[in-house]
Amino acid sequence: MALELVYLLLPPACWAFLVRTRIVGAAVFAVLAGLALALVGLEEDWYFTRATAEIETGYPVAAGLVLLAGVLAEQRLRGPRTGKDYDHPVAGSAVAVTAHVLVGAGIAFAYQLLAHDAFVPSRAELSLPPGLTATAVTGGSCGSDFCSRTLTIGSDTGLPADEVEARLRAALAADGWTPGRDGALVRPHGWLVDGRVSQVHVTGRTVELSGSELADRGP
Repeated sequence: MALELVYLLLPPACWAFLVRTRIVGAAVFAVLAGLALALVGLEEDWYFTRATAEIETGYPVAAGLVLLAGVLAEQRLRGPRTGKDYDHPVAGSAVAVTAHVLVGAGIAFAYQLLAHDAFVPSRAELSLPPGLTATAVTGGSCGSDFCSRTLTIGSDTGLPADEVEARLRAALAADGWTPGRDGALVRPHGWLVDGRVSQVHVTGRTVELSGSELADRGP
């Protein structure tokens, strides 16, 4: 928890030592707060995105670029820093921001090596078409090479099970899910960094949503 807070709060803490003007200072703090809030939202499951790994690993880079832009903007307003401006907090902040960016690069590399285990997909991965709702969500169990949860799909208009399945499959195909083995639909769980795969098996009103590191995504 302590390391997560350091990872999250280091950029605004560094900016507190670097800031020289009120206007630019407030603007940079606002952007940094937005970036941090996006990261908190991922951790708290406020929303789902396939770019989770990219946001987590790219946060230091994005924050570093915002800090750099703030420093350059203030330099235009106030002129270059003089020798006396480069005190220990300012120099330490520059080193900390650089280290923070390197940590993000290290996390991205770790994703490539370590983030291949089976996982329990979020319910938010499954986008239901209008008129269909998840009336029950159970599971969260793991097998030898996958984890899964089961959803029961209901219809607001009382559609029969086969029509529910047909509408759901059509919606998933439009959302980027492609045919896999044994009638499953598959889609990359992540984007560029996280190579894991999500799978959906649809049988009538029952949906099994599972996550694995499948290398072969074809049928």
